[in-house]
Amino acid sequence: MRNDVAEFTEEIRNIFDVHRLVFRIGELSAMTGVSARQLRYWEKKGLIHSREREDGQQARVYAFKTFVLVSMMKYFLDQGYTLAAAAEHAQKRQDNARILHRFIKQGIQGFADIDGQMALNMGRFDDQQTLMALIPEEGPVTYQLLPNAEAQRVTRQFPA
Repeated sequence: MRNDVAEFTEEIRNIFDVHRLVFRIGELSAMTGVSARQLRYWEKKGLIHSREREDGQQARVYAFKTFVLVSMMKYFLDQGYTLAAAAEHAQKRQDNARILHRFIKQGIQGFADIDGQMALNMGRFDDQQTLMALIPEEGPVTYQLLPNAEAQRVTRQFPA
């Protein structure tokens, strides 16, 4: 059973692997509303980067993260920012998203049920305690420290 769950989890990760999503310049242009000419200019200025093609073709392809960056830059341009300011703001947001992603991937250890309330295991607080975030259906998130052994006992690990 465990092997089936692990295989299914790996299949889902492959399906939703954004690193495998690539877009040709025309697709990126259509999805973002930024002309292919503008995209080429932004690339020439070093604001975005196309991806190396493994098939030897010359046509530009862009990764999903570039799609997100271009979308954010377009948003800031539409708000009246200069290209340089739009690129800077978009890059800051992308950097923040990268930090948040890293925190979620490494910091959250699993789900737990504490006194009938959903909780997230936020990892070890110190050598003796684990920080748990209690997440009610409504109202603010609260935190509780549990002994490490107790936290490990009540935590359901994320599938590998």
